[in-house]
Amino acid sequence: MPSLPPPKITPNLGEGRLFSHFTNAEGVTGITGIVGDSLDIGQQVIVSELRFEQGENNYLAWESGSIFVTELGVDATERQLNDIGIFGDKQNWAIQFSEETALVSNGIRVTGVMSSRSIFCIPGNTLLRGTFLVTRIR
Repeated sequence: MPSLPPPKITPNLGEGRLFSHFTNAEGVTGITGIVGDSLDIGQQVIVSELRFEQGENNYLAWESGSIFVTELGVDATERQLNDIGIFGDKQNWAIQFSEETALVSNGIRVTGVMSSRSIFCIPGNTLLRGTFLVTRIR
């Protein structure tokens, strides 16, 4: 069962870089099992598992089906997200995980596609276990 972190405190997601996967309500539900629309704007939930299927957005993807992630956080502006190909309702939720959790705990390497623009990917059909933060931004 998901639990809420204390207000204004980020849970320990692990060491290394922090990555965000921005998505819409449907994406949150599919990846985390949480009904995205059940979260209020600004609400955060901790989950212990992420199930990514094949990615659908091939814009700057490393390979077809890969999952787009970025070092931009929940404070990213709409313009910053537009500039890296994240548009509309896919800017409304962020799912965050650390590089340590991805690589050390799950054997998933985050690959830089265009690191200078904070564009990275993980393989499609990835299952991650650990501590992850889901935030409804807008």
